[in-house]
Amino acid sequence: MASVLALLMTTATLPPLLADQSDRAVINAPISLLTAPIAGEMTNVFTAIGQHLGAGAPVAHIQNARIDRTTLIILDGKVDELRGSLLAARQKKESDLAYVTALDTEIRRQVEQTVAKLDGEVAEARARVGSADAEGQSTKAVVDRQQAMVDRNTASLDLLRPTQHKLEAARFDKDAETAKLNQKLSELGAVKKSVFVGNQSNSLAVLTQKRRDLAFDAQRLAIEEVQLTASLKAQETLLVAERKRLDSLADAEMRATNGGVVLGLGVAKGRHVNPGDSVATLVDCEQAFAVGIFSYRQAQELEVGTPVRISATGGTIPQRGWVSEILPKTSDKTDQQYAVPFPQTERREMYVLVSLDRDSVPDDAETAPPAQTSRRTTPCSVGQWVTITRENGWVPSASVAWKAMAAGFSGPEAKAAWGVLASSATTTAAKASDLVNRGMQSPGVKQAWSSVANGVAQAADAVSTGVRDLVSRVAGHDESDRASRADRRQRAAENSH
Repeated sequence: MASVLALLMTTATLPPLLADQSDRAVINAPISLLTAPIAGEMTNVFTAIGQHLGAGAPVAHIQNARIDRTTLIILDGKVDELRGSLLAARQKKESDLAYVTALDTEIRRQVEQTVAKLDGEVAEARARVGSADAEGQSTKAVVDRQQAMVDRNTASLDLLRPTQHKLEAARFDKDAETAKLNQKLSELGAVKKSVFVGNQSNSLAVLTQKRRDLAFDAQRLAIEEVQLTASLKAQETLLVAERKRLDSLADAEMRATNGGVVLGLGVAKGRHVNPGDSVATLVDCEQAFAVGIFSYRQAQELEVGTPVRISATGGTIPQRGWVSEILPKTSDKTDQQYAVPFPQTERREMYVLVSLDRDSVPDDAETAPPAQTSRRTTPCSVGQWVTITRENGWVPSASVAWKAMAAGFSGPEAKAAWGVLASSATTTAAKASDLVNRGMQSPGVKQAWSSVANGVAQAADAVSTGVRDLVSRVAGHDESDRASRADRRQRAAENSH
């Protein structure tokens, strides 16, 4: 009883700390969760669980007929109102510009007539100035003659005075006519400069003021047109965005962006979903890996790049792989990124992530039965419990050993344990032979040790071969094979006697 208890305690404590094997491992892969972008009814579901989807393949279609279109109606009304205001402002501006053009034509015509009239009046005023000047010269000649007669006492002074007054009147007439001429010339220059003053230019002044008012109104309408155009463009942009938003809320087609295998479906055709509801879960089989639990003491033995073997229950052929990452622990947030959560660790345990070598061919794949080959662990068998064994490892897991004892020598656990033992024995013998050969310097000693080493190697190979043969015989042979083996043993015993 003490021996049994000691064995139980030893297998319960030491193997987990030093074992090169762990059956607390599971096949895992990263997942992508597709959620409903809008609320509505599922009109169609294009996928099924286990279906492989390419990048961009359709997954489901959602429609929503109950959408609030109040904002769209308000924006549409504002756009129509702005279009009407813009059209009215543009037409009124064009009308004002046409009226201004007509006024320019009328003003130009009246200016031409006024200039022609003023030219005539200027010519008349110049003639009057000339006439007044001539009359003044004539009167001056009479005054000079009468003054000479008065100086010679041939005429009376009373005769000279009326003529002198007449000369002064002629001079005043000339000044008046000259002033009128200057006034006409000033009016003519002002008209030519589009400055209309005086009674004769009153109509032109009215037309010019009206033309100026219409031009200012056309400029104001042009500014208003620019403002309305900018407002209309902004409202149309908002209207287009609102329509796109409503279209996206009314109809949505979900697609697998990166592709993958459908691991789960959370909806069915005709079901109502809300935004954020899970529709499908896709698993990336190309990035499948195995995660196992080992002791901290095995961290150096299981460094990144260490080759391992992954075997599953049911007699499947082990698959090769290598350690890609070592994690001390994980969190719930990390588990949400994968198909299945990581196994629960205990104190002083760590996670070992193993990448699967999909191109590898097991050593015994050619001799394995077809049924076992077909049941080989596939990269997408997520959630499947497997056993991870380090290449050339010699300490099996206690749980695997107990399972082998419980299942008998024909179980898959026993085959895995014997395979580890056989591989370790062959590797250890080869290393011992190499060390012995390199350690000896004498030729005679070298030859002796070489023969010993060869014998050890042959013995190890024989043991390994015998173990493998024993496992294959125990697992796959029928009763006739057992009888033949018993017969061979009996004959070997007789020969020995």
